[in-house]
Amino acid sequence: MGVVLLVDTRQVPVQDRLEAVNAALTAGCVASRIVHKDPAGDVRASMHLWTIGPCKLVTAQATGLRQTRTPRHLRGDDQPEMLALAMHGPGVAQYGKGGHQQVLQSGDLMINDLTSPYDVNWPDDGGSSALNVTYDLLGVPVDLARRAAPLLPTSPLYGLVQHHLGTLIRQAPVLADDPGSSALATATVELLRALIVSATADDRLAPAVRADTQLTRIMAYARQHLTDPDLTPARLAAVHNLSERSLYLLLHNAGISLEQWIITQRLEGARRDLAAAGKRHRTIAAIARRWGFTDPSYFTRRFRHAYGVLPKDFRQAAWSPD
Repeated sequence: MGVVLLVDTRQVPVQDRLEAVNAALTAGCVASRIVHKDPAGDVRASMHLWTIGPCKLVTAQATGLRQTRTPRHLRGDDQPEMLALAMHGPGVAQYGKGGHQQVLQSGDLMINDLTSPYDVNWPDDGGSSALNVTYDLLGVPVDLARRAAPLLPTSPLYGLVQHHLGTLIRQAPVLADDPGSSALATATVELLRALIVSATADDRLAPAVRADTQLTRIMAYARQHLTDPDLTPARLAAVHNLSERSLYLLLHNAGISLEQWIITQRLEGARRDLAAAGKRHRTIAAIARRWGFTDPSYFTRRFRHAYGVLPKDFRQAAWSPD
């Protein structure tokens, strides 16, 4: 999936625009309270959600509004723990979190930890673009991200990340459907991780973050490259500067069988594709190959063992109107 249009108020009747914008903000961001500057006036908004590898990029332009995420919203939220790397667009906004207040202008970067309350106010027309990344993928502790948030401009990496994210936002229509989008997402997450560690200005944290998040980063990398035929223990070890013995020891201590984990994840990916209406034109063998199963008979056996049904029967049931 490349892009989803969350809302374009030019396509929505005037009387329904307020509700449509609020629903789009919740779908593209997180549950929050939305208060519009002029709810009885000309409410306008345009929002898109781009899928780039395992990340979500949300772009938004709207008339003045205030968005507040409260403890109540947090209690009712079942989404994975995430943060947003945002670039502010036109206009001026005020952002508040944990007692820290920040005025944002066009081009400014901001890290917003979505696991705690915050308040952002666009007094006039404005907008922003935000890359939503799960903490599982990012591989840094939540408290480290919170500590880095107000310190971003002090990092020497700030300009580099700013340029990278700006390019990503401008080129999203092309990059989201590019075969290299997964690798691009990996590079972007790595830059964000480096920016967070750099902004804390504490060299002692860098090795600790690397050690504490090593397994998370290895599994995130494996998850992003499940469709690569050469996803092997040797490759995982080399990418993360480990010996294969060290890799297997790390996985063993975490109770993970790498080969079984890869097969399970690939089977799940194939199962999703078999049920997807947009992939009806692809043969079962082609879907199996995409997920690393070069032998159709082996794929069929593993699929039946995992789900208790043959791939062709599963697909037929998934497409059934009943």
